[in-house]
Amino acid sequence: MATPTKTLRLRPKLRAEIERIAKRTRRSFAEVTQDLLEEALRMRQCPGIYFADEIHGREAKVAGTGLGVWEVIQQYQVLKENEKRLHETLPHVGAAGLKAALLYYRQYPREIDDAIAENSLSFEALEARYPGLIRRA
Repeated sequence: MATPTKTLRLRPKLRAEIERIAKRTRRSFAEVTQDLLEEALRMRQCPGIYFADEIHGREAKVAGTGLGVWEVIQQYQVLKENEKRLHETLPHVGAAGLKAALLYYRQYPREIDDAIAENSLSFEALEARYPGLIRRA
């Protein structure tokens, strides 16, 4: 299904940076722009979350920790969704970081559940899914 078209004037520096990202990632200008806008909206909806490049692509992370939201939520699930124990287990994340991760998970549960499943794969399963990912000496 075609999406409606909107015209948007971009500042020259902004346009140049998006073009640079598109070229570097071998993606279209429109695709990069849409992804950047979506990430910006998600960060606005879930303060304390940012996005970073990881081996499987962009990943939602908890600010100030380097932890992926999926890592915090995986631990939360292991602890049978006990927030007090989660705070005790991950004290360096802080109360605000934990709230941000839980809020993001409530907004985007499928994304996080998929990331948990993906990161639980064995090396053999990873190699089958992503040939050449694991380098051998």
